[in-house]
Amino acid sequence: VSLGIKCQMLFNPNTPKKILQNRNTYKDCDARYLPMQIETPSWILIYKQVTVIILQSNEPMAIEIQNKEITQSFKQYFEAFWKISKPFKKTK
Repeated sequence: VSLGIKCQMLFNPNTPKKILQNRNTYKDCDARYLPMQIETPSWILIYKQVTVIILQSNEPMAIEIQNKEITQSFKQYFEAFWKISKPFKKTK
């Protein structure tokens, strides 16, 4: 937050609402549901020219890719999903 980094997060539709409610309480964080069901035991983090893929399993693994073109490709996938997702409706 102090560096001005904004966070956009997409979650599987079956993620409990309280998780998205929590994430949306953080400054400059916008958490939404994916517009379709995609179950995957992985996270993808994109920042500048770096992509990190975290695979969750019995033996977790992280793959860091430092490549501008690959990161841009992942960013385009994310932006396409982001455009068709809807903002999370906050409930009291």
